[in-house]
Amino acid sequence: MNALRNCYDPEIPVNIVDLGLVYGVAIDDDNVKVRMTLTTVGCPAHAYLMHQVQTEIEKIHGVKKAEVEIVWEPPWTPDKMSPEAKKRLEAAQEPVTIEFNPATFKPRKKGHIAKNPDGRIVLINETNSRYLGSDDIAKLWEK
Repeated sequence: MNALRNCYDPEIPVNIVDLGLVYGVAIDDDNVKVRMTLTTVGCPAHAYLMHQVQTEIEKIHGVKKAEVEIVWEPPWTPDKMSPEAKKRLEAAQEPVTIEFNPATFKPRKKGHIAKNPDGRIVLINETNSRYLGSDDIAKLWEK
């Protein structure tokens, strides 16, 4: 289950385990099957999440094959989230404004920048927390 904590819906800064998307993990010798759902039936990250889950499971020593099954019953609801996930999402609702001088700003560069499949910039810190960014933020990072 820990490997699945590295998997995130690109639009939500909480891993899929704490979101309550994982319904079960079955291990049969060197094969692992993950039963999970998505937050909505038309989730644009469907293929991305399936690939991410499969990749993380296949990184585990001894696993030869990972299979991901997306199920819609029971449907996902926010009450499936862990208390920590709920707190994080509540905190994410509050916009944060930071004043700084771009001419003298030097990012610490702890973490990395990634691009979502939809092209949006995501900043990922050392604890794997994810924040939506912009091209301007990416340019500052690359300074």
